[in-house]
Amino acid sequence: MSNVKEPWNKGLTGTVKSINLPLEYRKKFTGVLYCRGVLFFSYVEVKDQVEKHKFFLYYIHAATFVRFPSRPTMTNKSKLTFGFGFHHETNEYKVVRIVEQEQPMGLEQHIEVFTLGRQPMWMINRKNPFLLRMQHYAASFNGALHWLGQDKQNGSTIIVSFDLESEEFQQIPIPDNCDKSGLDQQDCHVVVLGGCLCVVDYDEFDRIDIWSMKIYDAKESWIKEYTVEPLDGLRAPIRPLCLLPNRNILIEFQHLHECFYVYFDGSLQDKNS
Repeated sequence: MSNVKEPWNKGLTGTVKSINLPLEYRKKFTGVLYCRGVLFFSYVEVKDQVEKHKFFLYYIHAATFVRFPSRPTMTNKSKLTFGFGFHHETNEYKVVRIVEQEQPMGLEQHIEVFTLGRQPMWMINRKNPFLLRMQHYAASFNGALHWLGQDKQNGSTIIVSFDLESEEFQQIPIPDNCDKSGLDQQDCHVVVLGGCLCVVDYDEFDRIDIWSMKIYDAKESWIKEYTVEPLDGLRAPIRPLCLLPNRNILIEFQHLHECFYVYFDGSLQDKNS
């Protein structure tokens, strides 16, 4: 990718601190999510030949851990993904577990919701009216979780939101001018960047376009704000993490089973596309 600059933390101030997990929490995690100063961890534990999916939270500022009820693991033919978010109106954190299973009539996805501070149990929600892309993370924004997904009626790629207050699914419009065929690729996803909901889209030349929705849920407000060129012809999955000073973007990318973190010059933006 062009215009890569190192080190990624140049221009940032502050102290880097590590989290010292107690021995009982040192597991091989299947998922790590973050929201408003709280980290969510999931892992699988086997006891008496029974597998269970277990979870705990780490409150960063208080340096405290909280466990909550486990859930059964699924069969090898099942898929799992999680979302973790906060709703300002209800002042509640919620963990969403999505279970995908093959049924005679096709794929079905069931939604399980755990609300921190309420009755300590998972609520099994209704089936998902859309088909979510089972990726490792969801974009938490404006009191909702967001994924790329598919309309079951016409098969088109859409953005699916799950409102953390009503626990209802809705559809968010995607940009008109983005590469629709590119969005069908598994590496494409939804992120939050610079206070906006964004779509990361690969074009036919393996360039990575980042589209920003400047007004939430307003289709006409989408703009192509950044373009990241391939790194020496290498097409590697990337995940924009945040904006740094001077509109640089901190990006995570994977290559040969390793994760790398670099930042890119914000001058790559193209607001006229």
